[in-house]
Amino acid sequence: MRSFIIAALFLAPCFLAWNQSTRGQYWFSAGVKRDLKHNLEANLNTNLRLNNYGQLATLYQEASLKYSKFSWFRPSIEYRLVTNYDERRNYENSHRLNFNADFRHKVQQIKFGARLRYQMYIGGYATTGGDLDPSFRVKPHVEWAKPKSKITPEVSVEFFYNPNNGPFGHTWNRVRYGATLNFDLPGANEIGLTYYYGQKFNAKNNYNEHILSLEYTYEWKKAKKKKKKDDDELEEDIEYPK
Repeated sequence: MRSFIIAALFLAPCFLAWNQSTRGQYWFSAGVKRDLKHNLEANLNTNLRLNNYGQLATLYQEASLKYSKFSWFRPSIEYRLVTNYDERRNYENSHRLNFNADFRHKVQQIKFGARLRYQMYIGGYATTGGDLDPSFRVKPHVEWAKPKSKITPEVSVEFFYNPNNGPFGHTWNRVRYGATLNFDLPGANEIGLTYYYGQKFNAKNNYNEHILSLEYTYEWKKAKKKKKKDDDELEEDIEYPK
């Protein structure tokens, strides 16, 4: 499997740049998650995205909070500090806020889901043409959760709606298909490897895109509390003078 990942990362440029209307990116993410009180889950991660020339295109830090009490519905909120780079290596910082509603349903080993997302700017309205711009997003997904398996395959499709005013606003303008393998590693480590194919349309710069994404997550589990001895056991440990 390690050889497959390395080969995919190095051979991808062969099909990422066959014509000017096709774009490619590499996405890398590393983060940590932890369960909190009151059925809350916190997540902190760093994400970087490279273009098909290996140049840094986007870097963002993300902090999220998810409510996980219900198995069928998991709302969450995300904050992102985003840095975008242009071809001349100039950069611009901006802030995003995402509101998510993730619906899930399981039939035997198959898990069906649909994530609804509204993403918005904080303190600005400029757009870059990327998928981090303000939008409504709908993402149905299906995964096969085979018992005792360390690998979970998943497929998804995501639709983007542009809510901004303008000649290319208030319309669906992007679709992205994904195929994922999630690996449950020893300890509290997880890795996800995803290939995305997407299309941008109803926009000033229409194009196709190929994306390889590698995500690493560490689950920071709470330390287990030591079991207290019973009162009888405590008395047995005490030595009384004769």
